[in-house]
Amino acid sequence: MRLPRKGILIRLCIYVPVLGYLSYRAFDRWWVERHPQAATAPDELEQKLAPHRRTITLPDGTQQSIVELTPEQAEELLGPLPRPEPKDPGPATPATAPAP
Repeated sequence: MRLPRKGILIRLCIYVPVLGYLSYRAFDRWWVERHPQAATAPDELEQKLAPHRRTITLPDGTQQSIVELTPEQAEELLGPLPRPEPKDPGPATPATAPAP
């Protein structure tokens, strides 16, 4: 089977990825328009966290707003929290047997 001419192959190598990218962007925009995210969710979260919010002053004089929660309160307000990965204990050391 003969390959198409060189000019056609070059055009295919240029236009197919460009059309694929533009199609992906168009589909992504269409998907976001059809499935909007809930706009009230951040407001509800802010209302839940408001009693636990306080402002601290940093050493450089700026102020920072923080939320203080215990792990139990965080799970109650935000749902299940991801568990931290167990730390690597490091290389194992062989136990030395007492000399007879």
